[in-house]
Amino acid sequence: MKKLIMAIGAAMMFAAGPAFAGEAALTADAAKRFVASLPSVESLGKKLEAEGRTDEMRVDTQPKPGEEFKPFSNAVKSLKVKYPSDYGQLSSALKPHGFNAEDWGLAGDQVMIAYLALKMEKENPGVMAQMEAIDPEMLKMMPPEMKAQMEQAKMMMATVAAASPEDKKAVAEVEDELDAYMESQASQHSMH
Repeated sequence: MKKLIMAIGAAMMFAAGPAFAGEAALTADAAKRFVASLPSVESLGKKLEAEGRTDEMRVDTQPKPGEEFKPFSNAVKSLKVKYPSDYGQLSSALKPHGFNAEDWGLAGDQVMIAYLALKMEKENPGVMAQMEAIDPEMLKMMPPEMKAQMEQAKMMMATVAAASPEDKKAVAEVEDELDAYMESQASQHSMH
């Protein structure tokens, strides 16, 4: 569970990471190109962090109650609105990987959700049932902020549980690379 939480935490950061109705299935090629793009995007993320601009971004990548979990496409939208010149830099950094910023965001959502689904299935297959089993009466007694966090977590878990088999198959081909990337992210952030 600790690794799953770390992975989710990394996904919430801009520089980390299901096929929703109407989206094409993720291809192994797109998953590989997405993973290959992460170091380029990370350098931009570090620049934004150094300038103190990622706190705003991080909040925007967390779904609000009732919203879908789309960490990368939400970050791209936020960057486009708040920091257009950095959005331009992101677009330039992604071009060699065959993405425009929006396509990269959508691919990132699919990769991250399928990755979390694979991790959940391996490390804690009963977690969704545990979330569903939470007594609604207990939820009512929680402080509003905690209740909202629980609802966000349930919504995110439902999105992860709905990851398509095609997306999971594509991401399984880059899972080792994603594991290494997530571990490097976690160790970098634990040093701060």
